[in-house]
Amino acid sequence: MGAGERLLASEIAVNVMTMLDPRPLRILLVHERFPPDFGGGGEYVVLQIAKHLMALGHQVKMLTTGNPADQVYEGVPLKRLPISRYRFNTVSGIVAQEAQDADLIHCFSYHAAIPAYRAARRMNKPVVLGVLALFGDAWLSMRGPWIGRLFQRFETYLMRLPFDRRLFLSPGSLGLAHSLGPVRAGDMVLPPGISLEDYHAAPVKNGVMFSGKIDSRKGVDMVLALARGLPDVPFVVMGWGEGLVSFRQSAPPNITVLPFLTRAGLAEALSTASIFLFPSKAETFGLVVAEAMASGCAVVGQAPLDFEGTRIDPSDVPACMAAVHALWTDPARCQACGEKNQVLAQQYSWSRHMKDLLAVYQSLVGNPR
Repeated sequence: MGAGERLLASEIAVNVMTMLDPRPLRILLVHERFPPDFGGGGEYVVLQIAKHLMALGHQVKMLTTGNPADQVYEGVPLKRLPISRYRFNTVSGIVAQEAQDADLIHCFSYHAAIPAYRAARRMNKPVVLGVLALFGDAWLSMRGPWIGRLFQRFETYLMRLPFDRRLFLSPGSLGLAHSLGPVRAGDMVLPPGISLEDYHAAPVKNGVMFSGKIDSRKGVDMVLALARGLPDVPFVVMGWGEGLVSFRQSAPPNITVLPFLTRAGLAEALSTASIFLFPSKAETFGLVVAEAMASGCAVVGQAPLDFEGTRIDPSDVPACMAAVHALWTDPARCQACGEKNQVLAQQYSWSRHMKDLLAVYQSLVGNPR
């Protein structure tokens, strides 16, 4: 098992001792994708929840899309449906079948939410929604005015469904949900964890780094603009997606473009970066920002979590360039921001996340609906 996949035995022991009810639970997790398929950090979050639940002695099964022959991934038992993630909205019957012996269904936005909700209501079982993505008006710039409005309406519909609990990654995401639909008593902010033991600051740090999917929402045009405007500053871009090839072709000489392959590779690259650049236009959390913080990077970006560095308007190129230049030319300040970020990142532990998540589960299991 790789370093990025280790579970901290000491943290697990603490969690076991502090659980309100150590009785093993049977949990059906439902998400539209699951590793090795991924579209972003959400799939990593779901994988880690599954593995930590199993390490704590709970029974877990994952329902997702993909090749039905793949029945396990990193120890997590799977049922994969050979359909698109959009068609996953129609499989409430299959969710109900898989949830027959489950104490609780935990689904995640987007396309697993509707079938899981319908199955849970049909079976009178508690259902929890983990909101991994919520973009609101950003859909219009991401998908255009027509398709973007369809995604907005779909998102609004999801936020109006009365799940037993809704778990949000950040206060900003919770606030956006409340602007789209009713405020519900069980809503709570539950930030994800990161594998803190895998991230560190190298003795020598140099350069500006960006990591994420190569698309407009992540602000890759801003990354190109800043690299062109700061030709003496080295940039590293570690990305994935269909746009990676064209991005590499248009990148100036001071950008090193690397494919994202593993989180261990990401951790190694972050350890040597002085500044992490994240000009994303819409985020529910920004998992890679927390990982950059744990790696001792100063942050220039826009993400709904507290960090040391400079918070920017991702559409303001001159201000972003000035922010990067100011940190780059002040190594002492840059280092101080990175050290403070390492301290701030300690709050994003899987131990803390699982303790709070299991408290939610236990508040629902066994209560009449």
